[in-house]
Amino acid sequence: MNYRLASIHLTLLATSSAACFVVPPATSTYASADPAQQRAAFAQSMGYPTRKSAEELEQTIAAQTRGFRPAGRPVELRLEAPEPFVFEGVSGTCYMIVMRLADGAAWGPGAEAGLRFDFRRPEISGSGGPGVVGPGAVVSVGCAEAAGPITLTMAPMIGQDPIGEGPIQLELYSHVLTAAEKRQLEEDKQRQLAEQRAFAAQQAEREARAREEREAAFAASRNASSPRPGASPSSSSVSVTIRSSCPRTVKVFYGDTPKYGSGTTSSVSSNSVSSHTFRVGDMMWVLDDRGEGASSVTISASTRTIEITSGCGLSSR
Repeated sequence: MNYRLASIHLTLLATSSAACFVVPPATSTYASADPAQQRAAFAQSMGYPTRKSAEELEQTIAAQTRGFRPAGRPVELRLEAPEPFVFEGVSGTCYMIVMRLADGAAWGPGAEAGLRFDFRRPEISGSGGPGVVGPGAVVSVGCAEAAGPITLTMAPMIGQDPIGEGPIQLELYSHVLTAAEKRQLEEDKQRQLAEQRAFAAQQAEREARAREEREAAFAASRNASSPRPGASPSSSSVSVTIRSSCPRTVKVFYGDTPKYGSGTTSSVSSNSVSSHTFRVGDMMWVLDDRGEGASSVTISASTRTIEITSGCGLSSR
């Protein structure tokens, strides 16, 4: 991920987001294990970041800092209790931070699955990466949109074990956005915001439609359970033969609304004949692979046969 993409991504995400590495979700397969097992599994999935070579680190640094220049002298911290790395940000400037283990330093168990790098800029907080690569790390904190202090902290990705021992050196790199880059950054930001708004609107519409369908299904089920005026239980019951010429077994639903309404889900085998007792006004559905209604018939007093056709639809007579 280059600094342009990283800055856009980091700017638009909330505090708990990650730019270039993946934070294991609470619902993952790691959730039931102890921290050591979680860390080992995640480290394996990430390709064991602390075991990568010095050459791989330098290749990552070269790729991530292309177009950047060193900004200030390296700062030395210690892995035992790393203090926050703080520097003064300038609006319209993108920043990368390169970390290298100094002589005598070594990663601890807490760094096995990588480290979480959290940053705070004047206008936003987030998480940066790509993170640990062998004897060091590379971190993007994006492009500042306002001047002020920028703070970077580090912690184990999983658990609370020590991340290591010995000195580390942190070196700041910066890149001043050109007018064209600023324009592209703003256009991409507005495009992503528009996509987020459109997704939120679609989600709200889907939820409203699902709520209306549930309410309609509930009302229909209440009406279906109420006695029909002028009809006795015996006169409203209809025994129907169900024949299937569909070349496969199909799932069926006896009720008003599949998925959301009350009713019974069953299946009908290919080339089979069975019987079912309905009440006048009941419905039978053939379901698709998602469990939604694909075809339906409504039972009348004269219905005697329901046919599941060779095309797996429904007809009645």
